[in-house]
Amino acid sequence: MTTNGAPPMSLEAHAVIAATLAEGPGSVVEVLTSVGFTEKQWNAATLYWMSKLAEDAQLHGAGAQLAIEYSTYFARAQGDLAPVVPMTPEEWARLTVDVQKEGSTGEPLARRNLSLPDYLRLLRDFTRRLSTDAEEQQRFFATYQQLQPATQPESGLVTR
Repeated sequence: MTTNGAPPMSLEAHAVIAATLAEGPGSVVEVLTSVGFTEKQWNAATLYWMSKLAEDAQLHGAGAQLAIEYSTYFARAQGDLAPVVPMTPEEWARLTVDVQKEGSTGEPLARRNLSLPDYLRLLRDFTRRLSTDAEEQQRFFATYQQLQPATQPESGLVTR
């Protein structure tokens, strides 16, 4: 942090750099050098902004806005760095169920040769698509429901 209490970089700059690092096209040093920052400045900025995010959440709870602002900058930068992987609603339903069954994204993404940043872009894309396109929503939920295990009566007896 600077001596006057000002952040070493803006919230937006930090989010953009974090998104660039998440995409992994270069080392931390290469990415930071390309935008004119040192590792020391990056670490100071990270400490500063993560403290501010935590403070905002602690003070405002569900009304906290700083994390929303940060994630908006991050998502926009990440979207500018790479396109959303093409995927149908049916494929998204299968991935969603696989993640639920595994309890994590690791294996389901690896089997599809997808990265976590790919998954985050897909998550944002399908959140928008499924909330605005009734036909895609219907396709997703039809596949999602087909992939759910059949439920048995609690007694274990077959009922007719």
